[in-house]
Amino acid sequence: MAALSSGDLLRRALGWSLGHARALAWLAAPAVAFALIFRFAIEWLWGDEVTAMFVGQEPSGAAALAVMLSMLVLLFAIALIAVSWHRYVLRGELAPFPADGATFRFALYQIWLGILGMVTAVAGMFVLSLLFGLIGGPSLLQAVADGGASGGMLGVLTISGLITVLSTVPFAFYGLVLPGIAIGDRGLTAAESSRLLRGRRLAVLGALIIALLGFFLVAIGLGLVLDAILPDEPGAGLVTLVMDLVSLALTAVEVSVFAGILAELYRDLRLPELARGSGVPE
Repeated sequence: MAALSSGDLLRRALGWSLGHARALAWLAAPAVAFALIFRFAIEWLWGDEVTAMFVGQEPSGAAALAVMLSMLVLLFAIALIAVSWHRYVLRGELAPFPADGATFRFALYQIWLGILGMVTAVAGMFVLSLLFGLIGGPSLLQAVADGGASGGMLGVLTISGLITVLSTVPFAFYGLVLPGIAIGDRGLTAAESSRLLRGRRLAVLGALIIALLGFFLVAIGLGLVLDAILPDEPGAGLVTLVMDLVSLALTAVEVSVFAGILAELYRDLRLPELARGSGVPE
């Protein structure tokens, strides 16, 4: 079997997302509506406290709770979209809002990969800071601490991009478990995923990073456009609703591309083994 390149994976994933846009909209709409309702309610209830926390005032318990709830809602919405998209790409199932045990396990595995990504990013930034320090360069850890502000917008984008790259590394080892969970393949463990992806990690990492950074830049551009055309609004209202809707719609497309890359890898690497009788998804 010919090895898939980063370009092949991206073309296939984008082909699914763009070529099946109506299916994607149908599958993602309930999860987007779920997240939109809950995030709007959180913003309406605790918006002032959250704003105060982010402008430097001492945070309150209500603000911390609001941020945590908003993150959990987004995490669950992403899991709902990703699981339904994996099932569509790999099985042809058109079943939106799959609120079942597999989706819960999928969300937990996302958290685990996210923690691994954070550890990888911190370790990578530490090593790079040491290397830069040896040649008299800037401290990357200090740049992260001040949010890259010392380098202006370019500094913020550079630090954000570097953290994105480093935090994606675990997916090049254990990412195949995600489509496995979505379609009920309990035999695909983290160790098995690492074995299947051996020798293909750079291609996988390249495809995932290009997709993430591409959507990161698109999100920045959309944010600037919306800030320019939408009026300022005190508290939660129509403007907040529109911005959240655009953000969640873009997130749905991003999730579909990311999931599409992993699903195509699963199709090429795992399904042939299942066909030879080494395991059968539930």
